[in-house]
Amino acid sequence: MYKLNLPKYKIEDYFEELLVGRHNNTKNNFLTNRLISAKGIFIEAENSYFNLASTNSLHQVNPVDIVNLPEMDKGIVHNISTSEMSKVYEVYFVDRPSSRKIGRKVYESILANSDHNLCPYCSQREVKTVDHFLPKSKYMLFSITPINLLPCCSDCNKDKLDKQSLDENEMLIHPYFDDLNEIDWLNCRVVEDMLPVNFTYEVSDSITDYTLRSRINYQFNLLELGKLYADNAAREFTRRLTSLIREYNSNPTNRAKDFLNDNYLTNKDVNLNSWQTKLFLALKQSEWFAEFALPKLEEFYRNK
Repeated sequence: MYKLNLPKYKIEDYFEELLVGRHNNTKNNFLTNRLISAKGIFIEAENSYFNLASTNSLHQVNPVDIVNLPEMDKGIVHNISTSEMSKVYEVYFVDRPSSRKIGRKVYESILANSDHNLCPYCSQREVKTVDHFLPKSKYMLFSITPINLLPCCSDCNKDKLDKQSLDENEMLIHPYFDDLNEIDWLNCRVVEDMLPVNFTYEVSDSITDYTLRSRINYQFNLLELGKLYADNAAREFTRRLTSLIREYNSNPTNRAKDFLNDNYLTNKDVNLNSWQTKLFLALKQSEWFAEFALPKLEEFYRNK
């Protein structure tokens, strides 16, 4: 979970260009005309979204499944449906990878708006797609709203789906508006009294803001981040095992404290709440690991 820069585009920057060259006929009930008529509605919705999200009040937004329009020409329906906005997103906005149209340009800019191509929901897996923070199936007004569109990995996108809750205590952390960089929210613990060495991850109960802690917990469990981080930690520990044993054997009385502390500080400088930071912090703080497990690692893993 990390904060992103706001998207470089707003709806008004590209809305009309998005519709250039699109079919606008009886067959599609003059969708382009209806969208142009609704431009102000989408801009107003975007402004409202920004104001609510900026004050941690996005849970107050109302689901919308149809947009009612001002008076249209005779024979043209006076609304835009959720299914039509899904088409606008998928065909006009996402378009084809080879497209040079404005929709694809905005889409690509959202995909690229990440830290080293890491998903902002899990901070671990590679960005592969764009996610609707508020799902377009329930909030069609935000189907092509950039501040509602986030770079995302395939797994988080799949796990999240339409499960966004509007309960204030279950709102997912919004990467454009919520900053957890300075909040120490993640804990790791060495699973003691057993070899091989394994780890568990959980949300820290030291977070004093109840609503924030509840939101982080909801996202942590929904996206199964505890298992993801624990699996990664076990693999990283195995990968570092040779270096760890070498450090211990070179100075057993030090209990590899310098090695663990250097790795902890190196990772902390990058991300206070990365699973790597918390892995090395847990190892350096575990008396069981230092006194019991560490002296036995070489023999145990050699005999596996």
